[in-house]
Amino acid sequence: MRLTSSRASLTLVFLSLIAGCAAPAEPDPAEDTGVESQSLECDRDCIRAMVNKHLALMGELGDERTYEVSLRELRAVGPAVVSGAVAAYRAWSLSAPPDPEEPARPGEMRWRAAHLLGALGFREGISSLDAIARSPLPEPGADEELFADEVRVRLRAVAGLEKLGAAAELRAIHALGGLLRRPAAASLYALGIDVGGLRFVDGRTALAEDVADSADLNPNAGRPVQPDTPGSREFRVTPRLDTPATAATADR
Repeated sequence: MRLTSSRASLTLVFLSLIAGCAAPAEPDPAEDTGVESQSLECDRDCIRAMVNKHLALMGELGDERTYEVSLRELRAVGPAVVSGAVAAYRAWSLSAPPDPEEPARPGEMRWRAAHLLGALGFREGISSLDAIARSPLPEPGADEELFADEVRVRLRAVAGLEKLGAAAELRAIHALGGLLRRPAAASLYALGIDVGGLRFVDGRTALAEDVADSADLNPNAGRPVQPDTPGSREFRVTPRLDTPATAATADR
């Protein structure tokens, strides 16, 4: 009886082992590619390399996933990454004149660095963005392309201050007047602060309310400017008869 009981126990153990081997392994948890909740240790050289890589990615179209992963990695470094973005901005500000062989102009790279300062989301970037927005613009007549680049950089700095909720700095920029007065007012409005000076346009009715301005260039050879309604504009231009083709037609 005891022998039969022992054999039965061994049989049950053997069957249990078989069942355990045959059972499918528990699937591994999905790999988490996000690093936002983690902390990355990175020294100055490491931060500089990560920032430069990210600025290069900003010039690539259609690879949003790689860009977002890079941005999360930079955020995981912590507020220390702000100094890396500022260093990149300064490096491009002090660089030599534009090189046709480079993939982007210095002004474009400064715009990317200013964009990154806002996108990182650290309030440690506020003072740098404020300094960028307040920096004097070059004379527009000297180099129109440079002037346009610098305006874009300062507009991006204002947008970064909005993203970081820097209402006091935006108020000060608005008070200074100049080209950034209305952008600063718009950013303040987005933060719930109405300082006035904004004109709101309803895209559904803007075209219907628009009429031709007599100050505009009129291609109608002196014909009085007529009020417009969407889709109704018609230009009546008198054909020229002094070209070889029209002259030959007129002679017939």
